[in-house]
Amino acid sequence: MNFTDEALRAAAAEAAERWLDTLPKREDCGHDFSLTFQASMGPLLRRGRRRRWRTLALLAAVIAALAALLVGVGAERKDDYQVYAAQEEGFVTYVIRPREDPFSRLPHQVRPGWLPEGFVLEESVDLDPGYRTRYVHSSEPKYITLYQRCAGDDAGTLLGDYEIKEVQVDGTDALLLSEAGGERLLLWSNGPNVYKLFAGGLEEEDLLRVANNLKW
Repeated sequence: MNFTDEALRAAAAEAAERWLDTLPKREDCGHDFSLTFQASMGPLLRRGRRRRWRTLALLAAVIAALAALLVGVGAERKDDYQVYAAQEEGFVTYVIRPREDPFSRLPHQVRPGWLPEGFVLEESVDLDPGYRTRYVHSSEPKYITLYQRCAGDDAGTLLGDYEIKEVQVDGTDALLLSEAGGERLLLWSNGPNVYKLFAGGLEEEDLLRVANNLKW
C-alpha cells in the first residue's frame, strides 16, 4: 500500500494528539522535593545566577551607556564595521567594531586629495595594521590627523561637551563629533577599513571635504 504525503501528515498529527492525551495535565503535575535535594541544588542555581549577572555586567560596560543615547551607522553592510557613539554629561564614548570577525587583510593607505591652504605633512606612521598621518598648519595652531585601521576594533573616550551628528562620507554613513569651538572627530568605515579623522581649528565643511577627497 502506498501512502501519500497528505495521509502521512494526517496520521502523524493524529498520533501526536493520542500521545499528548496520555500525558497528565500541567496543573496535576507537582512534586515536593526534599530539603536535602533543595540544599544540594542551591549552589548550582546561585552559580547560574552569578554567571548570568557577570555576562550582563560585561555587556553593560560596553552598551549600557548607549542604550538611551545610541547613535549607530553602517549596520546594514555585511562586511562593514559599525560605528557607535554615546554622550553623557561631560564626556563622549565611541566604539568602532566589526559586525563579524573579518579575515586578515592589509589596508591600502589613503591620502588627502585636498587640504585647506597652509597645511603641510608633519608625520606618517605605520600602525599594526594601519596608518596614522598628521598634517599641521604652517602658521596657525590647526591640525588634521587621519587614522586608518584594518580588521580590528577601535574605541575611545572624549572628554568635553560634544555634539553627535550623522553625516555622509563619499556616500557612506558616518558620525561627526564636534566640540564647541574645539576639536572635531569624524568616524566612518569602508569595507574592512575604519577611519578616524581628527581636526583642530577646522570648520565642519572643510573637514567633510577632506574626508570626501581621500585618494587611494
